[in-house]
Amino acid sequence: MDRPIPKPSELDQQFWAATKQGKLLLQRCTTTGRYQWYPRAHSLFDPQGAVEWVESSGLGEVHTFTVVHRSLYPGLATPYVLVVVRLREGVLMTGHLRNIPDDQVRIGQLVRVAFENASDDIALPVFEPDSGGA
Repeated sequence: MDRPIPKPSELDQQFWAATKQGKLLLQRCTTTGRYQWYPRAHSLFDPQGAVEWVESSGLGEVHTFTVVHRSLYPGLATPYVLVVVRLREGVLMTGHLRNIPDDQVRIGQLVRVAFENASDDIALPVFEPDSGGA
């Protein structure tokens, strides 16, 4: 396997369909309005509450990161930066950070989501530096 590619399930198929269109979706509790990530069949904030998919701003900041120097997959060239991003909506999301030298990445750095085609059916959310105002 060159690199792992997600296999959409009933629970997250809307998410993956949106990424192919360049949109990042998150789940939001319909009773509390709070966001959650990763996809679940229920709200984390109201045991009886439902969730809905809503489009994220895609903006956030680097919460933490690591530089990966050894990959298990030939399709993932090293080194690469793996980040945990706190999105504006408050959730933490993991992804690759691209278009920046690994020695220039900083905690608190502003980033925005971008998308990288992994297959004909899957686009992966990745992050890039954002000079705007996350």
